[in-house]
Amino acid sequence: MNKINLVFVDDHKIMLQGLISLLQHEAKLHIAGAFRSANEYINSGLLGQTDVLLLDMNLPGESGLEFTKRLQTSSPQLGIIILTALNDSSLIEACVKAGSRGFLTKDASKEEIVEAIQRVHQGEHYFGQSISHIAFEGFANSVQQDQTHKQLLSPREIEVLQLLAEGKLQKQIAAALSLSIKTVESHKANIQKKLKVNSTADLIKYAIREGFVLL
Repeated sequence: MNKINLVFVDDHKIMLQGLISLLQHEAKLHIAGAFRSANEYINSGLLGQTDVLLLDMNLPGESGLEFTKRLQTSSPQLGIIILTALNDSSLIEACVKAGSRGFLTKDASKEEIVEAIQRVHQGEHYFGQSISHIAFEGFANSVQQDQTHKQLLSPREIEVLQLLAEGKLQKQIAAALSLSIKTVESHKANIQKKLKVNSTADLIKYAIREGFVLL
């Protein structure tokens, strides 16, 4: 079984030690390295071997947000999870736009961190339980957007879009809405066509940006 190669970047030594202690015995994970700045990580030569990066927002020199933007350009296949003490909707929105696929607060449980790593490694998005009822609501309340695209979508399509943006799998959406997986796939394809986006990641970014998520 191939393990997920995991790297931590956080300027707090205690935080790094805590993450290593927490996850080092997880059978599906391999901790490839732990660094205290973006430059340390880049200079290590491990970038090309990293599957998932747990990244602190407040780093010396280049910030976590700036580093995420750079990595999205140079290594778009890398799964980035932002780990921060802050729980702010504008920050989360900025991270998603920059290219991160996950967002956790530093009080997240071991189980939640492991789930986030696995989901992000599979190409999905993951937002921590402690932020989901605050962050997305903030997006919706702060964005005064044009209603044109919303009017294109049926009520059912909006429900599917909202659940996708929450990081739900298609089988979970099917169960929640009492639909078949095939029907969910059809709704998703129609939504992407109507909104003119090509991937699930773009769909989620659009949904968050335009305030489709109302929790």
